[in-house]
Amino acid sequence: MKSKAILAIILMMAPAALLGAQKNSESVTFSETVTVNGTQIPPGDYRVEWKGTGPSVEATVLKAGKVLVSSPATLVTGKNALGDGFETRDGENNSHILNAIDWASLSLRFDQAKAGTTNTAE
Repeated sequence: MKSKAILAIILMMAPAALLGAQKNSESVTFSETVTVNGTQIPPGDYRVEWKGTGPSVEATVLKAGKVLVSSPATLVTGKNALGDGFETRDGENNSHILNAIDWASLSLRFDQAKAGTTNTAE
């Protein structure tokens, strides 16, 4: 009888634990072609997933469930004054190297050492 009560408590707590689990993916819209790890990503809507709890993570950019590119990144949590958007820096041949993707409460930083331009989602 005691084991059934414990099992019932565990089963009731599982959904609450799942709701409190950290989300490891977000969506992003690139308004221009960006380069990540040498891979050009054309304008469009994408899903970004990361593995790890931070600050060092492995970020993956996906389109329709297909992996386009993965890259090491730094996960930064906390309120982001700029809101959703992304930051680039100029690369060779007029390319735009992705520095960061920003969301309301977190950012993925791909290269914090160099300044770039900021693009906000529309």
